Amino acid sequence: MTAIWVFTGACVAWALNPALDISQHGHRAWRDLDGFGLGTVVAIAQTTDGYMWLATPNGVLRFDGVRSVPWRAPAGASLPDTNARALLGTRDGALWIGTLRGLARLKNGALTVFPALAGKAVNAIVEASDGTIWVAGAVLGGDKGVLCAVREGASECHGDDGSLGRSVLGLYQDTSNALWVAGTDRIWKWGGQPEVSYALPVPLYTLESMTGTPDGALVVGTRGGLLRLANGMVETLPLPEWGKDLSVNRVRLDRDGALWLGAADHGLLRLYKGRVDTYTPAQGLSGEQVLATFEDREGSLWVSTSKGLDQFRPMAAAAQTRAQGLKGRARSILAARDGSLWATTTGGVYQMTRPQYWEARHSAPASLLEDRRGAIWMASNAGLGHFEGGRYVAAAGIPAGPVDAMAEDAKGNLWVAHQTAGLFRLSPGREPEPTPWTSIGVSARVSTMAVDSADDSLWLGLWSGDMVNLREGRVRNLAPLQNATQWTRINQLRPEPDGSLWVTNMTGLTRIKNGRAARLDEAGGLPCDRVFWTLVDPHGLWLSAPCGLMRIRREELDAWSAAADRGAQAKVKVQLLDQWDGVRQAVSLSTLSQFLINYNFTPKLARSSDGLVWAVTGDDIVRIDPARLPLNDVPPPVRVEQLVSDDKVYEPRAGLQLPALQHNLAIDYTALSFAVPEKVRFRYKLEGRDTDWHDPGQRRQAFYTDLPPGHYRFRVMAANESGLWNQKGDTLDFSIAPAWWQTNVFRATFVLAVLMILYGLHRLRLAQLSRRFSMSLEARVNERLRIARELHDTLLQTFQGLVLRLQTAHQLMPESEGRRILEEGIDQAADAITEGRDAVQGLRATATETSDLADAVRALGQVLAADPATPSARLGVEVHGRARSLHPIVRDDAFRIVGEALRNAFRHAAPTRVEVEIRYDDRQLSVRVRDDGKGMDPRVVRRGREGHFGLHGMRERAKLIGGALTFWSRLDAGTAVELTVPAARAYATESGGARSEQGGTANDHPADTTSHS
Repeated sequence: MTAIWVFTGACVAWALNPALDISQHGHRAWRDLDGFGLGTVVAIAQTTDGYMWLATPNGVLRFDGVRSVPWRAPAGASLPDTNARALLGTRDGALWIGTLRGLARLKNGALTVFPALAGKAVNAIVEASDGTIWVAGAVLGGDKGVLCAVREGASECHGDDGSLGRSVLGLYQDTSNALWVAGTDRIWKWGGQPEVSYALPVPLYTLESMTGTPDGALVVGTRGGLLRLANGMVETLPLPEWGKDLSVNRVRLDRDGALWLGAADHGLLRLYKGRVDTYTPAQGLSGEQVLATFEDREGSLWVSTSKGLDQFRPMAAAAQTRAQGLKGRARSILAARDGSLWATTTGGVYQMTRPQYWEARHSAPASLLEDRRGAIWMASNAGLGHFEGGRYVAAAGIPAGPVDAMAEDAKGNLWVAHQTAGLFRLSPGREPEPTPWTSIGVSARVSTMAVDSADDSLWLGLWSGDMVNLREGRVRNLAPLQNATQWTRINQLRPEPDGSLWVTNMTGLTRIKNGRAARLDEAGGLPCDRVFWTLVDPHGLWLSAPCGLMRIRREELDAWSAAADRGAQAKVKVQLLDQWDGVRQAVSLSTLSQFLINYNFTPKLARSSDGLVWAVTGDDIVRIDPARLPLNDVPPPVRVEQLVSDDKVYEPRAGLQLPALQHNLAIDYTALSFAVPEKVRFRYKLEGRDTDWHDPGQRRQAFYTDLPPGHYRFRVMAANESGLWNQKGDTLDFSIAPAWWQTNVFRATFVLAVLMILYGLHRLRLAQLSRRFSMSLEARVNERLRIARELHDTLLQTFQGLVLRLQTAHQLMPESEGRRILEEGIDQAADAITEGRDAVQGLRATATETSDLADAVRALGQVLAADPATPSARLGVEVHGRARSLHPIVRDDAFRIVGEALRNAFRHAAPTRVEVEIRYDDRQLSVRVRDDGKGMDPRVVRRGREGHFGLHGMRERAKLIGGALTFWSRLDAGTAVELTVPAARAYATESGGARSEQGGTANDHPADTTSHS
């Protein structure tokens, strides 16, 4: 038995620590095939995409560590038989499926069936280093073993002549790439020259019962135990007496060189360096009959049984249980300098006498301490004592009763805190010296003690949260730490040589240095605030807490301390070991109530001479190997599995398009990390909808509602239990079709229709405004005509009659001064009648002698230019565009505005040239008057000259006809005046134009117009 257990340890890589019992690894079982459909799992494989595949008599299941789904063959394809017997994931990403009646390959979603193996039961599949797929099996009903080599495009089979016996049960490729073929009674080394084969003394009867060892030997499981084949010899490997008749039906060598055996009706065995370990249904295995074993790429071992599926995975912490001889609920742990380990539980005091085994030493739980002489002291509720010669000896001079704490100073004095009798000092060779609590002012119970190596003073931590320092009879009290509560007892005091004091309590870890306290808690990076105990090792600091066991590296703690010295705050990176790492909740509850138990047995953490860390966590004692802390360096493959929209399932594919009006959409995704799937974290984002990443924790579904039509890309990434992220993740592109009213054509048509409606409304509004303006102009014309009629028919007629009477009186009157005055009055009256007739004519007729605005402006300009009272200046009139008929009122007011501008230019500006530009545009009428005279003051332009109303009148006339008047002027740089009138208001219609040329309306009388012309 020694031979195999020595060379199996030659493997360097590790996964499941072989130094631990099987029961100390992480274990999970799916019993009665919950979630795995019908049938038992007879083969297990893993493909390069990360999925696990399970073969059952009823088909193949795909498994991601959380969910299993039955695999369905692509449309138009099927397996040779639903009874799957062998599986293999190859380097090219394919899954090979061996069934009861043939072989198939699933690659890139396509299923290929190989005719050369049709009708043959496939028992085993392996991949050679050159990519050849070797398939072992038997011809159904033919009692002939078959071995086939499947290469791309060709298959070559052997054994039709019966040379391979009744069946080929297993294949194994060794480290030299040699292929070993196991028949029912013989094992061949295939293709070797000369041929090598071994006749078996006991026939094989199961699959997967052959493996190799690093030294080139083969190990084969048979009905009678184990066989070793090497150097042409077959030898039986002895098992323990209780296992000499075991039937070994499965054999596997793991990465650490441990040999795993599946024994018929006896569960699972592991052989390593002379140790035999078992794991049966009594310890949690899903069934007694092992059907298949598989080691995944993360180091977990999978075992299928007749009743379920089991997973064994590496864990950071290995619990010490009854299997190791430890009974009761854990209370304290001590690593002695001689390499021994001491532990106390509710069952008593134990000592580890050999690896993985504890022996009881005393019957009461206690705090433990090793003094300078190597003696182990224990302080319990019954009193104080120590072990001498392997037996417990009560301390002389210490009263019976609860001892709360103890510590040893540099002089070898042992200080003991007795709950009622006070503080005792035990000096070597002397009687204990008691000090009553009242004399040192301590009223609360002591929860912990420590000696400061810097000054050999004694620190007392109290249940009240106070701290007391004793040195050479002097007592110094420290106030309770910040945020102290009724449960803020001092759990541990740890002085350091630099003068700092580290304190743990229910509010965190506090460092007191130079009178300044700095607390490390959740705000500083700890997963939880409460801290029970700390332990310093060469690489950093360990902390025991309710949320688990924390580890802070030395450089992180130094950076935090440096920041605290500066009065700044910093965060630390913490490695947390929790229940998934084998560390249970670190708060123990009373068996009688839910209150915390009223004791503080110490220490809670220890480091043994072999570098292992031992911790009290909850009711367990666990061991941690810092050099073998599981680090999963395999980024978890991430897959989008399906999209469910309005209860319809869509498989991921390129160009996926969903119908219109989707209301509820769910995207299923997964990460293929099997070690601790409960600690896998996800992030996802839907491009086209989300602006930032979502953090759903461990949830493996994303939900969206009422997504609008468009193109979307769903991105998801994941991190494994070690925090390693797969940044690439997986993506799914899809689109949602628009409803007919959501299409771009409909939107464009709708927008065009809206624009046309708005344009029509705009035109209608313009027409209304134009009509309203025309009506206002028409009202002005009618008012002028009415005034003209009134003047003609009343005032002028009365003046005319009066003049006639005055003329008669003048003729009858003799020559005198009165007659002369009367004659002058008659002349003035005649002048008034003439002026009245001119005004009536102005009201009835157009403002100018001609209907052409340009001609009227030229005429006025010539008159102004010829006036001897004005300076000599040249006048230029330019017309742009086709001259159009203007509304009479617009023409009249425009002429008056231009006339006022010309008069101002000729009379006041002293120009050398005056230009008038008339522009007939489709959008507006524009008239601009420019001169190069002396210009005007900007204030005059804005407000006009006091006592003059010319500019005001121009602006008012422009406003009345709906136009805009703009002035530009600068001293000694000339003046420009521009009038603009919208075309709809300036230009006359045909009827309007004809009417304006007539100069009146239908109510005008030609006799009247002619008589007063």
